[in-house]
Amino acid sequence: MKIDGLTERILTLLEKYSTTREIAAAMETHPKNIDRYIRVLRDLGFVETKKGKTGGVFLTNEGRYVLKKKNINLITIKVQVVAEDKIGLLASISSRISEINGNILSTTLEKEGNKVRVWLVIENLEFNDLKDNLKDIADKVVLL
Repeated sequence: MKIDGLTERILTLLEKYSTTREIAAAMETHPKNIDRYIRVLRDLGFVETKKGKTGGVFLTNEGRYVLKKKNINLITIKVQVVAEDKIGLLASISSRISEINGNILSTTLEKEGNKVRVWLVIENLEFNDLKDNLKDIADKVVLL
C-alpha cells in the first residue's frame, strides 16, 4: 500500500496539529471530512484519539513508521532462503531486506554441510521484490 495523497497529507499534518479542526483548516475542508479519514487511520493503528481537554489525534509509532517509509504492505510473508554458508550471510540478507523497506519479524537458521537454510517472517515486502533482491546471494528463495 502506497501512502500518498490525502492520507499522506493528513499524517504529515498530524506531526504539527492534534485536532481534526486544525487539520481541516490547513486543508481548507470541513472537519467531518477529516473525521472519516481519522477513523480509518485509527482502525489501522496509525493514529490514536484521546478525548478531553488534553485530547486530540496523535500519530502512533506505527503511524510515524508508515509516514517515514511512504509504502507499506499490511501482509507478512514467510520465506525460506537457501544459500552457500559464508561469514556475514545473515547480515547480507538482512541488509538487502532493509534496502527494499522490509522488516524482519523472526528468523530461524539451520546449517546442512556448506548450505544454510534461513526461514524468515517479513512484513512490508512483496515476495518477487525479495526474490529479485537476493538472486545473487541465494541459491533458492521459496515462499512458504
